[in-house]
Amino acid sequence: MSSDSNTDRKVPKLGVLQLKTSFPRPPGDVGNPKSWGDVPVVIRVVEGATGDLVVGNKWDSSLVDAFVREGQKLIEEENVVAFVTTCGFLATMHPLLVNRLPFIGTSALIQVAWLQQSFYPGEHSKDSVGVITFKKSALTEQHLISVGAHPETPVYGLPESTDPKQGVFKAVLESRIPYDFEGMEKEVLAAANKLVTNHPKVKAIVLECTNIPPFSNSIQKATGLRVYDVLTLGKWLYAGATPRDFRGL
Repeated sequence: MSSDSNTDRKVPKLGVLQLKTSFPRPPGDVGNPKSWGDVPVVIRVVEGATGDLVVGNKWDSSLVDAFVREGQKLIEEENVVAFVTTCGFLATMHPLLVNRLPFIGTSALIQVAWLQQSFYPGEHSKDSVGVITFKKSALTEQHLISVGAHPETPVYGLPESTDPKQGVFKAVLESRIPYDFEGMEKEVLAAANKLVTNHPKVKAIVLECTNIPPFSNSIQKATGLRVYDVLTLGKWLYAGATPRDFRGL
């Protein structure tokens, strides 16, 4: 092994535990290294972690074990100091993973509770933060409660039509059509606009889906609200694990 390889392995990294998927992951997507800027990342696919199992909340303890195994390998082999996953629907797995894998941000939804409790406390905290999800019909109160968020948090989803013309985002993630940035952005912004129109007290938006961050900037420009996603979560976790040494400055 070369000295460069030895040095690289000593660098603290963020681990991205990825579902077994085949759709494109452009810059901004959780699974693209360019999305993370200066944060060094290692992306590892978790065998058996399919979208159907995770989004459908049909997983069992064997899948939890699979995530833990891959995570432990990354700690030992790549000096990974914190983790995120590539699906916000893993929120229901968070209570199980967090006790076995250190410093894991299992779902971007973790940030809902932080925002509600830290910046917008009070009896109306549930109305202060909204969620945009890939599939609203699959996002239950259990997902929100599992990460400490208010169960009545406003949630808006993308179109669930099987017609590619009516559900572009869905068709792309199912690998039925090529990546369509403009078409996907249009659906994301429609959901964001519905959210802020129907819930005018919302002050921040959290993106459940780890494939929506390519459009975070567009959402912020369209709504004027702060937007939080898996990238903000991962960078926060990594920053806490790698404090800067100010000696000699």
